[in-house]
Amino acid sequence: MTSFLTSMIVGTPNLFRHPSAGVLALPMLASVGVGYELSSSSSPAFQAGSLLLLSLLGLQCWRMQRRRWFPASEGSPVAAPPEPQALSSQVLQACGDAFIVSDGLDRVVLANPAFLAMTGLSPSEVIGHSAELLGMPPLRDSHLEGVRAALASGLRWSGESVQVRADGQQIDTCLTVSALRNQAGQITQHIRTFNDITAIKQQQRVLAEQARHDSLTGLPNRRAFGERLQQAMSRARRQPQTLAVLYVDLDGFKRVNDAHGHAVGDELLIEVSRRLDACVRLTDCVCRLSGDEFTVILEGAGHPEEVQRIGHRILERLSLPHPLAGQSIVVTPSLGGTLFQVGDNAESLCRRADETMYEAKRAGKARFFLNAQPSASRVERAN
Repeated sequence: MTSFLTSMIVGTPNLFRHPSAGVLALPMLASVGVGYELSSSSSPAFQAGSLLLLSLLGLQCWRMQRRRWFPASEGSPVAAPPEPQALSSQVLQACGDAFIVSDGLDRVVLANPAFLAMTGLSPSEVIGHSAELLGMPPLRDSHLEGVRAALASGLRWSGESVQVRADGQQIDTCLTVSALRNQAGQITQHIRTFNDITAIKQQQRVLAEQARHDSLTGLPNRRAFGERLQQAMSRARRQPQTLAVLYVDLDGFKRVNDAHGHAVGDELLIEVSRRLDACVRLTDCVCRLSGDEFTVILEGAGHPEEVQRIGHRILERLSLPHPLAGQSIVVTPSLGGTLFQVGDNAESLCRRADETMYEAKRAGKARFFLNAQPSASRVERAN
């Protein structure tokens, strides 16, 4: 039997000795040998044992062949790999970034689920409609010259774009536009990809707003004061109206810091900012330049008499005692104001207000001076 099996295995053609088939050939040849011995033996016991062995070998052949047909668990057949076109479609549909494809006339022919979820639109509201009418940036030369120039050179274009959802909510996106062309070089499809950057832009706006406000009092800082003053002056030039700038400085603030500590000094500055804000109108702007120096922009105040009234009100309110740290702390302000004149710029206007404020200090402090005329020279600052 051994010689028979050896001759059978050795004589097996190479085709059947391939690793996948050779492993299967061994139990099959063994079963043939067992069958041969079974037919040539007359012992009932040997025949019974041979039949049992033959059954086990047959079961093993079936199990090994089954693994080749059903290599996955539970006997599930392996699915054939998808066609490249079908795979591409599946990948695009599962893509997390929103995208649409439009034809040469910029009518939408394809939109993935991420785009529909981002905009809140249904497929019927998108497919077949003009991309421009759906609120997407147009690709005409008169609108987005840079986009057309980029596409004409065969490159893609990227930039920020604002999309509007079906419910009216605005979404900040990073938009990428690319194009597909035919053999003649003509654009046949436009591809727009949208990446939602609303959270990033919101954080940027928060940081930008914080950079324009004083961290202690919450008032606009020097940077914001310059921007708002330029805007107020532009409006005053277009539509003549009374524009005034007041400079406010606290008398003896250093003594408060020295006697009570910087924590109490900070509380005093916060209280002063609150009182200043309560003395002016909603259209006016109170800013903290630095330390104990504040400014007020009075826009459309009407007449110099109104500016005088507001200035004296500030002087009166800030001179009242401040209950801080269980004590009654009194500081007085020195105020200087000036009116906007034709030909003024921001520097000349602020310089004149600053000079007038130091005139009030030199005159004994706790005063408000208003200078409606340009000064010839800068007044020496008082200590």
